[in-house]
Amino acid sequence: MITIINTKIKDFVKMIEFYDELLYFIKKKTRNPDIAEDILHDTYTRIISLEEKKTIENKRAFLYKIAKNIIIDEVRKKSKKREIPYEENRMAFQCLQPEEITIEHNRMTILMKELKKLPAMRKEAFVLHVLEGYTRQEIADIMGISSHAVDKHISRASIELKKRLKEEDDS
Repeated sequence: MITIINTKIKDFVKMIEFYDELLYFIKKKTRNPDIAEDILHDTYTRIISLEEKKTIENKRAFLYKIAKNIIIDEVRKKSKKREIPYEENRMAFQCLQPEEITIEHNRMTILMKELKKLPAMRKEAFVLHVLEGYTRQEIADIMGISSHAVDKHISRASIELKKRLKEEDDS
């Protein structure tokens, strides 16, 4: 029992070593010291609660992954999305013929399948921009890359997906 407690204390001390480094990373991403502090607190809270359930091998990498996910969650909360009201959405689908609905559903299934095959960075940039509605600059901030690199990822993903959908349509 004492060995387990000592191990947990050592693990926690090890994680605290990354505090300043992680705070700098989060401040750089959020550009807001207050929000960065909140995200850092949430990061450590999550990792402590997760560590009780399972052993985490690379604590530094896991801290960064959790922080990045929380940053993405915060950006999503702040982004303004236009949602179609329920009635309007329902009316739009009533206008489609059954064959059109089936074709569209099949295309979406193929698109999602092909989307999963894309390289991770390309897929993340494409999903954040096209499906989630983020601007290229917001994506660059989230992913920690230049907006030029985001443009390339989105462009290449679009080209690849269009090509694959066309191949499916032709077959």
